[in-house]
Amino acid sequence: MQTPHERFDDEAMRLLSQGRIVVDVGGGQRFMKGMKRYEPLFAACRYFTVDSSPFFRPGVVGDIHRLPLGTGSVDGAICRSVLEHVERPWEACREILRVLRPGGLAFIIVPSIYPDHARSGDGAYPDHWRFFESTMRLMLRGFSEVRVEKHGGWFQAMSNFLPLQARVRWPLDVLSHLLDTALRTRQRRTTPLLSVLARK
Repeated sequence: MQTPHERFDDEAMRLLSQGRIVVDVGGGQRFMKGMKRYEPLFAACRYFTVDSSPFFRPGVVGDIHRLPLGTGSVDGAICRSVLEHVERPWEACREILRVLRPGGLAFIIVPSIYPDHARSGDGAYPDHWRFFESTMRLMLRGFSEVRVEKHGGWFQAMSNFLPLQARVRWPLDVLSHLLDTALRTRQRRTTPLLSVLARK
């Protein structure tokens, strides 16, 4: 059974795939970072990535703070688990707004209560920020519509901090979902991640 945020994410991808040109900002290679299962949806549109690091072999190498794209040049923008790694996420949001055509959609995933996940070595990146619903609405205030969906509640958030959690992710997710649902913790503010769908 799908969780509310999985349904939200699937709906967002379906809507974005109806555009003619979609950019995955910070996406590295095509259909990385959880995007692979959506690849068939984007078969009929021009989907490409922009990333600051050539290590990940993006379609276009460029800085999210100054995207090398024309104003109003894309129908959709995807930005999954990127804003926490950049120096000025509010500027990145303004750039995403700028490159979208009127009525275009942006889909963004950000961490809220979530462990540090900076990367060292090849393709290194820092980890600077955490976000709340009010943060996202503030940074996206230039958009005409903003919808926010939490990825579970307290138990889902805390499960990410357990030792060896990556090795038992699936059962932890199931247990956390059951506990968050039974105890109605999704009604509170604590959540590990936020999905956001915004319309210009």
